[in-house]
Amino acid sequence: MKATVIPALAAVVILASAVGFAQTAPPPGPRADTAFVSVQPQGQWLASRFVGQAVSNQAGQNVGDINDLLFDKTGRISTAVIGVGGFLGMGEKSVAIPFGSLAFTADAAGKRVVTIPLSKEQLQAAPSFEPTERTAYMRAKEQASEMGHKAIDKASELKDMAGKKIEDMRGGPTPK
Repeated sequence: MKATVIPALAAVVILASAVGFAQTAPPPGPRADTAFVSVQPQGQWLASRFVGQAVSNQAGQNVGDINDLLFDKTGRISTAVIGVGGFLGMGEKSVAIPFGSLAFTADAAGKRVVTIPLSKEQLQAAPSFEPTERTAYMRAKEQASEMGHKAIDKASELKDMAGKKIEDMRGGPTPK
């Protein structure tokens, strides 16, 4: 009887360890959808080159430039934020439009052209877009704008002080 119990017990131990081993999860490795890309695929654009791109209306007039892109949870671009108006970023207004309303073509030199079916007036009349996240660029732009306003105020103050000083040196107000 001992002769049959020992081999049977050994078989149970071997089977139990095999079942336990089979239930152990394999070590994590790269997922099937996590492939490396070594070269930019044809027909795909870098976001860094896209942001700052001029935007034209259907008449060919420059109406603004792309300031940012919004992605949904699946990673698809849902919205383009376009900067309109202003000069050198000062006084510029951000307007968000559905990404699907942008049209992409190329000019004679092969340069990408972004077109929207809206006039400059329609964009300036549109509601402003306010992001809920602040990037380093946005913070720097806000600080630069604030510093610009302070510099203008200080220059005006210094001009007034200089005018008063000149007036005092001449012995009173100058006749008009």
